Amino acid sequence: MRIAIFTFLFLVLNFAGFSQNSILIKNVNVWNGTSNQLNKNVSVLIKNNLIAAISKNIAEPEETIVIDGKGQTLIPGLSDAHVHLSATMSDNETRNEAHWMYTSIRTAKAAENFLMLGFTTVRDLGGPVFGIKRGVDEGLIPGPRIYPSGAYISQTSGHGDFRGANEPSVALSGGQMTASDAALGWAFVVDGVPEVLKASRENLRQGATQLKVMAGGGISSDFDPIHSVQFTTEELEAAVQAAADWDTYVAVHIYEPKGAIRSLNAGVKCLDHGHLLNEEAIKLIKEKDAWLVPQAFWTDTPASFWAPGSDVIPDALNKKIKPVLEGTDTVFKLAKKYAINVGFGSDAYGDLGYETYALTEFTSRTKWYSPLEILKQATSENARLFSLSGKINPYTKGKLGVIEVGAYADLLIYDGNPLKNIEIVAHPEKYLKLIMKDGKVYKNKL
Repeated sequence: MRIAIFTFLFLVLNFAGFSQNSILIKNVNVWNGTSNQLNKNVSVLIKNNLIAAISKNIAEPEETIVIDGKGQTLIPGLSDAHVHLSATMSDNETRNEAHWMYTSIRTAKAAENFLMLGFTTVRDLGGPVFGIKRGVDEGLIPGPRIYPSGAYISQTSGHGDFRGANEPSVALSGGQMTASDAALGWAFVVDGVPEVLKASRENLRQGATQLKVMAGGGISSDFDPIHSVQFTTEELEAAVQAAADWDTYVAVHIYEPKGAIRSLNAGVKCLDHGHLLNEEAIKLIKEKDAWLVPQAFWTDTPASFWAPGSDVIPDALNKKIKPVLEGTDTVFKLAKKYAINVGFGSDAYGDLGYETYALTEFTSRTKWYSPLEILKQATSENARLFSLSGKINPYTKGKLGVIEVGAYADLLIYDGNPLKNIEIVAHPEKYLKLIMKDGKVYKNKL
């Protein structure tokens, strides 16, 4: 009988996630998210969902769950500043074949997958995730904290214009803007200041914490070359103004420098990708105190990542991918040279299971950054980026990305020291022993 009860409790603690008013994690080496070293052999007391005390000697309060860290490494929960939780199928499947509820179920599973990799916070840069965020925040489903952007804001022929070659323009035919994509929460295809304002305000109405605007050509879109510049200065300024009126900011999809410079001068605060940026654009990021969220792991992925089910990238797609990959080394070197704000964002999406590619971003960045620098980007630095959402930031009861008194209890324990060996973070199945998010334990292999 006792064995049966113990087995039941083990399953509950490991698979359902458990919370307790008071949890004490003792005998751990703590990296707080900002320092350059570990604080060894300390204890961390969690009350409800916040860190209440950090000390070498903490008395065990009554009715407290005690977790022995066994001398392993405790760090803040990881974050990814560029995900698309709803993008688990092809555009055609999502738009024309799958029921919206099926898409939602897959989105919920993707959110859970990210959490179980150690990501306790993500910034979703496009797609219908408002309902998933609510479900996570209410504890209905497991997942990371989500900073949602809502529907992509794209110009006609831009990176968020998903129409097939023979689909008419709803604007030119007198219909409402991007009927199906807008209704499902995927994209607003808009032109001109009034339409940009309307799309921006609609996303904010739905609960966006920042806006995502397509300011240049993309790899996965059919009709816009990589070098294309999208949206005029006035249109970009309209989105920036709408965001600023809500005390938040605009992030843009961009690769090349001309669109990046236009965006920065319009007041955009975050450039995502940026693999073709030149020194002028990087220096302007520094001057504006803006952010760059580039991707490194793309240079280490097989052809099947770009063309699922194939060992060869089609020529038309390769024409777009090749210059982006070739520019990766240059942009990371420039980013480090000028010490600009760099966020950790993987843009790892695809079929369920592709979330693991987000972990290869850690190892790929070692070409330019130390493990410590990368971990700071994925914790405390990303937290600074997320804080740009200002007064509509949904997570302000504690700090994110750090281990300090008053911070959210988003914690990971690894067997080993990831500050010295980043491979530890890249292999959670082997090294990640505990996942806590918001004071709840979702994995405990200690």
